[in-house]
Amino acid sequence: MEERHKKEYYKHSRRGSLSEGDMQDVNRTESESTLKELIIKWLERMPFFDEKYWKDYKRTTESDSGERYKFWVDYRIAYQNSLSENEAGRLKEFDKVFFDEGRGDIPPAAMRAALFITIYRNLPIFQMPFELLNTLSEIDELLSNWRYRHFMMVRRMIGLRVGTGGTSGAGYLEGTLSQHYAFREITEVATFLIERSKRPNLPNALKEKVSFNL
Repeated sequence: MEERHKKEYYKHSRRGSLSEGDMQDVNRTESESTLKELIIKWLERMPFFDEKYWKDYKRTTESDSGERYKFWVDYRIAYQNSLSENEAGRLKEFDKVFFDEGRGDIPPAAMRAALFITIYRNLPIFQMPFELLNTLSEIDELLSNWRYRHFMMVRRMIGLRVGTGGTSGAGYLEGTLSQHYAFREITEVATFLIERSKRPNLPNALKEKVSFNL
C-alpha cells in the first residue's frame, strides 16, 4: 500500500464506495503477505549458491571478495566489458543492486537469484522459475495497458472533471500510469544481461544438479 499512487483513496470514495463487509475483506487482505513478498522469500531460498556446488568452479579473474561472490565477480567483469562508453555508470548500479542495497524493496540476494535464473533460463530447472518471473512482468504490462486505455477513455468522456470515485479523474489516472508497477525490479533485471556466449561456465556439480541428470 505504501507504494500505491494516492494510497487508500478508495476507502474515502463517495458513490460506488465499498460496503462494510467488503472493507473488512480488503483490510484483512492488506494485512497478509503480498505476492511480491512471497516472491522475494522464494528467490532468497534459491539453493544453488551453496558452496558445495561451486568447489570446482574455475575463476576467470582474481579477486579478494572471497568464495561467496566468486561467480558474481566474473559476471561483473563480463558485464563491464559489455557496456558502451555511454553506459559507464551502469557498473555502479550493478554493485548497488546486487551487492549493496538491492532494487526497490527487493534485497540483493533475491535480485541475484532473479538475475541468475534469467541468465541460465535455458537450463531445465530454471525454465519454470523464469516463466514465473516473466509472468510477473506481463502482469505489469497488461495492467499498464488497461490503465492507459482507461485514462484515455475518461479524458475523452469527462475531460478533467472529478471522477466517480471522488478522485481528480483523468489527472489521477494519468498519475497511475507511471506509478503502478508492482514488479518493476524484476523486469529491470534485463538491464544487467550479457551475451550468452560471454556467460561464465558453471561448475560440473551445479550443471548436474540443474539439468535433471539422474
